[in-house]
Amino acid sequence: MKNFARLAIASALASSLVVSTNFTAASASDPVDGAGSTWSQIAVDQWRADVARQGLVVNYQGVGSTAGRVAYYQAQVDFAVSEIPFQVAQYDRQGNLLADETQLAASRPYAYLPIVAGGTSFMYNLKANGQRITDLKLSPATVAKIFTGQITMWNDPLIAADNPQRVMPATRIKPVVRSDGSGTTAQFTAFMVSETSSDWNVLCQRANLGSSCPSTSLYPDFPNSGFAAQQFSDGVANFVAAQYNDGAITYVEYGYAKERGFPVASLKNASGNYTQPTAVNVSVALQGARINSDGTQVLSGVYRNSDARAYPVSSYSYMIVPTTEAAPFTAAKGASLSEYIFYFLCAGQQKAEQLGYAPLPRNLVEFGFDAVARIPGAIAAPAIDQCSNPTITGGFLVPKATTAPTTAPSNGGTSGGTGSGGTGSGGTGGTSSSTTVPGTTTESTIPGASGEPGSVDTSGEVTGDASGGGSAIATPGVAMATSVEIDTEGSGTSPLVYVVITFLILAIAFAPPLIAGRLRPSVKQ
Repeated sequence: MKNFARLAIASALASSLVVSTNFTAASASDPVDGAGSTWSQIAVDQWRADVARQGLVVNYQGVGSTAGRVAYYQAQVDFAVSEIPFQVAQYDRQGNLLADETQLAASRPYAYLPIVAGGTSFMYNLKANGQRITDLKLSPATVAKIFTGQITMWNDPLIAADNPQRVMPATRIKPVVRSDGSGTTAQFTAFMVSETSSDWNVLCQRANLGSSCPSTSLYPDFPNSGFAAQQFSDGVANFVAAQYNDGAITYVEYGYAKERGFPVASLKNASGNYTQPTAVNVSVALQGARINSDGTQVLSGVYRNSDARAYPVSSYSYMIVPTTEAAPFTAAKGASLSEYIFYFLCAGQQKAEQLGYAPLPRNLVEFGFDAVARIPGAIAAPAIDQCSNPTITGGFLVPKATTAPTTAPSNGGTSGGTGSGGTGSGGTGGTSSSTTVPGTTTESTIPGASGEPGSVDTSGEVTGDASGGGSAIATPGVAMATSVEIDTEGSGTSPLVYVVITFLILAIAFAPPLIAGRLRPSVKQ
């Protein structure tokens, strides 16, 4: 028992040395309620758990982006989360014209602010000779043909052309789409409208929506499609992950594939490289994004970003926040909501990568700060340089690419310098003559293809729960802190540092008694 107590004390001391304990506990505050995106829900739920231990209650229902926007303009929630802004009138899956959201939302003034960035991935379940395929590569045109019903077999010549490294199995493709109104659907269909319009128009015609149609939150249905439709991100991901669904593929936020340990396709970008939706590749791609004055995003520059690492279907999600005290919102709720927002824009972004997302760059954080200032009752924002978002503190660097890689991955090299807003100077090359950036591939395999793809990390579990799990919050939006627990994921500090410090303190605690025992003369019985 003495040794156990000594170990506990030593561990606590080690923690206090490596983790700041200067935090201000959140005062009693009014709970806030939100609803919407399942694309963002993994991150939203983690952050809710983080702040819960300081008494900040944030309730959230992952009901899909469309339902979340409806709940907002119907005054059922305090905030909503969506991958797309309020929409003008559009058709549902049965061809019925829906209401104009922009008009309905006008009665409850709002602002958009970025919440988290990520890549819409193409999670699949495919085997060849009984072995799971983990190095699938697809071009945007091939993906579009799969999800418009023009390619129905995995050994189709176009898929084979993307994957010369293997013989593709003669397995029927099972495309899985969202049955509910979904921001993920809206992002994917917007990509097809922009980049593969001829293929998208085929689907419009098959669904009797005309010779062309706009992007939509409700995936079009057409006769004898052979598609499966599932509700929510969990629904499509679980369907694909089912053992009996060999040949299935869906579009879903990358974190859902990570949670289930399933591979996602490497997507061909504008430079000709096939890239994974890793945090760095998403952040690189989003350097091509533009922000309108109302906070909405323009993604054509993301889709066509020529950086070798860019993942084409990258975007960020919106939080829709009230700018008046129209019911059910109050200034007291504004204080709670702003505290939560400053947490996730700053310290919470440290966990983005492990959860399957990408941390927001500085320019988007600053835009978020400006939007929060419009919320009634909002607390003051921290100084931007005190915001512990890893793209601001330097814990997450996105060096600028120099030349487009043309060969297989090298042994690496040094990283680039500290970036601002997700950018920075490039680093030096590795010892190999190859120049491909990690997370991309132009050759036969992706690093780690003998198991999961090299960039698919299945260790990014959501930690904590709404009852108080996860990490504690510090002064709103500034630094995470805890007295004993250490969360090394995404903190920018090498785990080796924690090991060394803990070892030294254990040595201090245990060495004197051990040495004394050795030196004490033995006594004969």
